Amino acid sequence: MPRTLEHFIRDTPVLREAALRVRALSRSMAAAPAGLYTLCYHHVAPGEQAGFARQMCFLGRYGTFVTADRAADLVASGTAGQGRHFLVSFDDGYADTHGVALPVLRALSIPAIVFLVSDWVDAPPGGDRAGYMDRAAVADWLAAGLDVGSHSASHRNLGRLAATEVAGELGRSRRDLEAMTGRPVRHFACPWGVAGTDFDPGRDPALARDAGYHSFHTTRRGVARGPEDLLLMPRHVLEPAWGLYQIDALVGGPTRAAR
Repeated sequence: MPRTLEHFIRDTPVLREAALRVRALSRSMAAAPAGLYTLCYHHVAPGEQAGFARQMCFLGRYGTFVTADRAADLVASGTAGQGRHFLVSFDDGYADTHGVALPVLRALSIPAIVFLVSDWVDAPPGGDRAGYMDRAAVADWLAAGLDVGSHSASHRNLGRLAATEVAGELGRSRRDLEAMTGRPVRHFACPWGVAGTDFDPGRDPALARDAGYHSFHTTRRGVARGPEDLLLMPRHVLEPAWGLYQIDALVGGPTRAAR
């Protein structure tokens, strides 16, 4: 199947950059609609710490940062649309989430949640102990007042698993993380998170609910406002190296001149 023009632009860095700069001329976080914006980060490299801090300060001008529990409450009650709220999340539990992002969050008093792959805390992929948060890092994260959620037990693609296997991934991860942290684990982020490819939207959110999770996070862009979003939570995947205009272009709403 031939690639569409949109895919061609997306996959060509120079064209993608130009397209985002043009889009940013007519979109702004100041014009973004009310609701819950969940932000998804992966790596925050040491050289990206200042950029990450700049993004946090920028977003803080346009809304309120909330915890994962508060975010779920706002969505479940249908009151998320009464303001603009930001939930900061990190997937996979990379060491730089603790070593690079955490100091920024502490300094700015911003709540956040890290979605951990429970098996990787003690046995990281490829034996890369330095690349992932260990138990000491998780304890320090919690001591800073931040939250832990599940990113499954082993980071398998849920869409390729039988229902019993998905239930096992969800349940085991929650049990292991609660035993490790001594705290309830209420929120789940699906690995990769694309509906129909990485999970079954008609099956897996319900299995997560049955396993005791209050929310099921995906990677579709969007804004959560009501209870129908709780088990298919949208998230905006961001990179800390992005310029602020990229956030305006991809997360912001249309300005008055563009309407």
